[in-house]
Amino acid sequence: MPGRKLPTRLLAAVLGLVLLPLSAAPAYADPLIPLPPPGQPVVTDLTSTGATLTWERPVGPVFRYSMLRLVDGEWQGFVSMPFNSYTLAGLTPNTEYTVAVRAAALAGSGYTLSPLSEPVTFTTLPEPAGWNCTVSISADQYGGFTVRGTLVWSGADPVLRWTVGFTIATNLRITQGWNSAITRSGTRATITAPGWNGSPSIPPGVPQNFGFNGRYTGTFTPPGDFQVEPGRVCTILQ
Repeated sequence: MPGRKLPTRLLAAVLGLVLLPLSAAPAYADPLIPLPPPGQPVVTDLTSTGATLTWERPVGPVFRYSMLRLVDGEWQGFVSMPFNSYTLAGLTPNTEYTVAVRAAALAGSGYTLSPLSEPVTFTTLPEPAGWNCTVSISADQYGGFTVRGTLVWSGADPVLRWTVGFTIATNLRITQGWNSAITRSGTRATITAPGWNGSPSIPPGVPQNFGFNGRYTGTFTPPGDFQVEPGRVCTILQ
């Protein structure tokens, strides 16, 4: 009825229910499970500048792998790949490398990164014996150009001679050479060590310098495809 008051005890009970504190809902977030570590990498096809590494896949939803290298006591990541095999290239000859791999899980799979695999340590092979060759080329706006080269023999025993072949455009004319003898046939030319420079021997590690000057007409196209016979490519310095 209008205006009727609740009994005091009933009113207190209702207020007590309203004022009861609400307990916090429990959290049920499941922790992500780390993938098992991949198998220890196995090294094959080792050369002076490369190696192939293969490892066993861990059980679980693997998305990709990361390869890490141990540098000064710290693991540094430097390449990732989708498969359990990878060929490294551009390594330094006669250098020790320690690497390991870890697996990343598919998103939403309930898994997370694996621990690192057991590391593997390998040493690249020494650089094969042969000539190391560098060449620099310069030209001016008045029709002149210069080619300078340096050869270093990396073998264990001395050698007697060296030969460098290269291509040269028909509008380029060689006018003067030094520390070498130059022959030309069309667009191919050959530089060889002169007799006095190849006798009695050229010791390992001692630079052999050569070069030539020339003239050009029209557009200058630098000589190219410098190779120390039999087929060691020279590095063109910029």
